[in-house]
Amino acid sequence: MKFSKLFKSSASALVLAAASVGTFSTSAEARDLRYAIGWPPGALPTEAIETYASAVEEASGGDVTVKVFPLSLLNFLESTSGVRDGIADITTVLTPYFLSEFPNTNFVTELASFSEVVEGDPDRMAFAFTGAIMEYVMFNCGDCLSEFAAQNHVYTAGAGTPPYMLQCTKPVVSAEDLKGARIRTPGAFWSRWIEAMGATPVSISINETFEALNQGVIDCTASSASELTNFSFIDVATDITTNLPGSSFVSSLTNVNADTWAGLDDAGRTAMLKGSAVVAAEMNWAYYGEARDNIAKAKEQGITFHEAEASLRTQSVEWINEDISNVVDIYAERGVTGGEESVSKVRELMTKWVGLVKDVQDADALSDLYWTEVLSKVDVSTYGQ
Repeated sequence: MKFSKLFKSSASALVLAAASVGTFSTSAEARDLRYAIGWPPGALPTEAIETYASAVEEASGGDVTVKVFPLSLLNFLESTSGVRDGIADITTVLTPYFLSEFPNTNFVTELASFSEVVEGDPDRMAFAFTGAIMEYVMFNCGDCLSEFAAQNHVYTAGAGTPPYMLQCTKPVVSAEDLKGARIRTPGAFWSRWIEAMGATPVSISINETFEALNQGVIDCTASSASELTNFSFIDVATDITTNLPGSSFVSSLTNVNADTWAGLDDAGRTAMLKGSAVVAAEMNWAYYGEARDNIAKAKEQGITFHEAEASLRTQSVEWINEDISNVVDIYAERGVTGGEESVSKVRELMTKWVGLVKDVQDADALSDLYWTEVLSKVDVSTYGQ
């Protein structure tokens, strides 16, 4: 990816920041950081995250370097404690794995279901929600930032998957088809949706899902199109319903150890945020491209694609609108306050971002958006301090 356009947009800011602390490029100030992730080597997200390392090094003039450790230093379940305790400097946190640590953030990630009720291109909703959630967390959710700080983390970017669809071993297009169907659920939103549609949620790991489909233990998995090849569902699914259940899985993509962040000067933190803009865009764009490629491959392989009947789609959207209100109550019981106001703000931001991303043609343009609309506005002299 070409990073020069993004960096030139605020080169003067970097120069001023460097000037404020004297000469930026000194051996004493150089930092070599460790980015530990739960994806294996060669995985699409791992390749996207390598762009973060390149972008940070370029933006800092080589004074901050990042080495990526795929599925070695930390796995996803170790990510929060690992960065908290300094085993790594940066990690991706799948906050739904840590309900008690991140209730406010998880409340917001549940609102990814807005992608099903806001008008716009469904394939670009993950682009929009990534921008919306970054803007919300960084500038509108002090409680989110506080719960990251309690884990010795600084939040610097998010990312989401393409929309979830039903990948099945039988056609599912009507409410009758869903009744009693056993569907693998990837999280709380989908469990509630599956039950509301009269089906049965099945909680198994994604690594067990291929065999469960193959052996008839489950009828469907709620998964993104990327997972057709990442987990070989393309070799066992016979039918895919593209417009159910929807929503996406959202992560905190580049959480930084708070001591590491504090040890950087303003120019170093700015370089980290520029890297975050790049990797958030690269991750989303890579998922977007892979999803489109996988759908084409699945069609070539003879998998039948369906859209749900209009009445079932209406039922689903009506339930999602109700669920958004119910989520406020669910998270109020977990100590989250101001839920209604948060829903209103996220809806407003989601609508704004749907408009911003509708004409984006590549990852560079998406990165520019994340930088100019969100990350360039962060006051690095105080944020995360």
